[in-house]
Amino acid sequence: MAIAADQFSFRQAKPEEIDIFIDILERAALWMDANKLNQWIPGSFVAPKTRAHIEHTISLGNAYFIIKNDHNTTTITTVSGLTTPPSSEGAIIGTFTLNYTDSFDEMLWKDLVEDWTDAVYLHRLVVEREYKGYGLGPKALIFAEQEGLKRGKHYLRLDCMADNKLLKAYYREKAQFKEFDDYPGERLFGRFERPITTTLP
Repeated sequence: MAIAADQFSFRQAKPEEIDIFIDILERAALWMDANKLNQWIPGSFVAPKTRAHIEHTISLGNAYFIIKNDHNTTTITTVSGLTTPPSSEGAIIGTFTLNYTDSFDEMLWKDLVEDWTDAVYLHRLVVEREYKGYGLGPKALIFAEQEGLKRGKHYLRLDCMADNKLLKAYYREKAQFKEFDDYPGERLFGRFERPITTTLP
């Protein structure tokens, strides 16, 4: 089942919404931990260093919310007691960030490609559990490609923990990414790339 194009939208997160952004990530991390998926560690997003990185990403305009354009959606209570009530634009139901010159992406990719900056890097993609299966993940990938295209990029890249077999299979088989050798650092990361083939609306 898919959500129609007029039922959702993407928008940049605002600086004052950082706690809402982080809470969505923390809830996802708690779910992953409870389901024994090695991807995110609960508590990692509220750590000062990670919070500062997210705050910087928001300030650059590279952090996004996924919005359900339905003014009748219900309020969601977050892990820290915050609420994300429906607004005039609808309810926040997901997050992601787009990087272009981040040092983490440079570390993962500079040994593989001639120009690691010729890409948009997607991170921290989360869709609230009740909206899984509606095709929002693939729509976020297309949006990321369009943003990359505006900046003259030719590739969309992302990563995940190397032993997250479920996510790696999704990227390869469903999202049509090319898989590279895992990054051989202190923590192993799976690395994925696909050429930008979308067009601007």
